[in-house]
Amino acid sequence: MRPITFLPVVCILFLSFSGTAQSRFSFGVELFPHLSWEQDPVIEDYGPRFSKHAGMQVGYQLGQNFRLQSGLAYTEIGRRFQFDGEDLRWGNQHDGQGGFNPDIPAPNIGTVTQNTVHRYVEVPFRLTYLSPGEQTRFYLSGGIAPRFHIQSVGKIRHELPDNAGVDRRTEPISNVDFDRIQLSILGSAGVEMNLGGTTFFAGPRIQFQQLTGESESLTGPNAFELGYMQLGLEFGVRFY
Repeated sequence: MRPITFLPVVCILFLSFSGTAQSRFSFGVELFPHLSWEQDPVIEDYGPRFSKHAGMQVGYQLGQNFRLQSGLAYTEIGRRFQFDGEDLRWGNQHDGQGGFNPDIPAPNIGTVTQNTVHRYVEVPFRLTYLSPGEQTRFYLSGGIAPRFHIQSVGKIRHELPDNAGVDRRTEPISNVDFDRIQLSILGSAGVEMNLGGTTFFAGPRIQFQQLTGESESLTGPNAFELGYMQLGLEFGVRFY
C-alpha cells in the first residue's frame, strides 16, 4: 500500500491534539499539486508531468511575524516522453540509398507515452515570514526538505491507431540504484486567512531537487545527477 494512504490517518492523530496545544503551536494539512520535469542537459524531449504531494505541518510561532515549520509529506517527481510514427520517419522511410524518401508512409504505431515517477517521503524545515495583520496576512516561506526515496516506477501507455486497445504497464525501475536520502530546497509565497483558531492558506510554490544515483552500463556503474523542478500551488488548513 502506498505511503500516501497513511497520511490522512497520521494527520487526524496530530490534529486531535491541536485543541489542547498552546496558541504558539499549530497543526495542519497541506496539498501541493504540481508539474514536475527533469532538467536533462542531453535529452530535451522530456516534458512535464502532473504529480502529487500531500502531507501534514507542525508550526511554532516566533513572535508575531515569524514561524518555524516542519512535518511529514509524501511527494512525487517525474517526467513524460511521448512519440508516434512521425518521430520514426528517418529510421523507417529510408530509400535504400542512405537517404530519406517522404513518399514512404510513416509507420502507423499509434502513440506511445512513457512516464517515469519517483516517490519520496520528505521532512521539510521551513522559516516563514508573516506580514502584519489580523485576519488576512501575506507570507513568504523557504527552507530545505530532506527526502527518503521509496520507489521509482516506469509507466507505458500505448494507444493504438485503430482504437483496438490500450496497453498499460507499470514496472519498478530495477537497473538504477537511486541514492536513498536526497535533498531539495523550496520557496513559496501566498495568503493566510485567519478565522478564529483556523487558518486557510494558499499560494504558488517552487521546489528543486538533484536526483542522484548509479545506473548500470556495459562498462560498469555510471553515476548520474539530474535536476528536477516542481512548480504548483500549495494550499491547506492550519489549526491553533
